[in-house]
Amino acid sequence: MEAEKAVRKPRQKRSIETKEKIVSAAYQLFCEKGYYNTTTNEIAQVANVSIGSLYSYFKDKDTIFLEILERYNDSFFKVHNELSCEMEQYANNLRAWFRRLMEGLIRVHQISKELNREMELLCSTMPQVAAIQKRQREKTWQATLQCFYANKEFINVKDIEAAAIVVFNLVSSVVDQIVFCQNEIDNERILQAGVDAVYKFLIDKE
Repeated sequence: MEAEKAVRKPRQKRSIETKEKIVSAAYQLFCEKGYYNTTTNEIAQVANVSIGSLYSYFKDKDTIFLEILERYNDSFFKVHNELSCEMEQYANNLRAWFRRLMEGLIRVHQISKELNREMELLCSTMPQVAAIQKRQREKTWQATLQCFYANKEFINVKDIEAAAIVVFNLVSSVVDQIVFCQNEIDNERILQAGVDAVYKFLIDKE
């Protein structure tokens, strides 16, 4: 309880910068060495702050990782949300919209590929990580669903809720396949096949 009281939320510019240095150093180390092989002392050293300063912003290593994870997941939601708002603009070329969505998600995944692997490992041992992942998936699915309802005149499916789940999982699988697997064929072919599959399922019923 005392440790929780000691943790502060930075408001001044210098304090915000110090916290960001800690988060940035932790992100670097988690990607390079892995979560379990990284210590708070190493994070403080790379961030060029004292260990006492680190603990004034974060209770422990777990809370640093969880903040990084929240930010990481928000970057996916931001891409998804921004593109969802643009779907109507692509009414005459929804294939291009599906491609933009997948390319945006691939880009964010590739930037943080190592962190994503670490996060998947921690889901089985850290309930907080699994909870954040579950919450993020639900949030993204809800965004997909809202997008489909807002543009239902373009979508040729009867059950929009079920369609949103299917598309969410299909897009996730295509993105993961391109980012995390060594594929025997060109990634562009996989991406195009994913775009075609989503389009055929949602739009083209001929």
